[in-house]
Amino acid sequence: MYVCKYKAFSMEVTAVTANEPKCKKDPRIVELAEALKTLADPNRLRIMCFLSRGESCVCDIEAELGISQQLTSHHVNVLREAGFLRLRKEGTRYNYSIEREFLKSVNEVFLEYLDYQNVGCGCEALS
Repeated sequence: MYVCKYKAFSMEVTAVTANEPKCKKDPRIVELAEALKTLADPNRLRIMCFLSRGESCVCDIEAELGISQQLTSHHVNVLREAGFLRLRKEGTRYNYSIEREFLKSVNEVFLEYLDYQNVGCGCEALS
């Protein structure tokens, strides 16, 4: 049993001890961790943000981020291999866009376990 105490009140919350937490055996947790590792680089997050506007080629991404073509290509390939991006070839040009279904699945697992509204003991500090 856990107790949350604030100046104005205290509330008791029972811990989940009878059953193991669902996340302990959920294989999606490992997948989520890998996805978050991929996004842990600031340039990759910037690429995702830029591509949230729509499809773009490496040359446009590198110009927007102000990083080299080699570094841009590296980060785009890491994101693509992880499942975050889709590649479309148009002549000699490679266009990248966000793989919406993959991003949706990552987001769903994240929110299932780490939604800020469901984290904690249910007590809110008084301002």
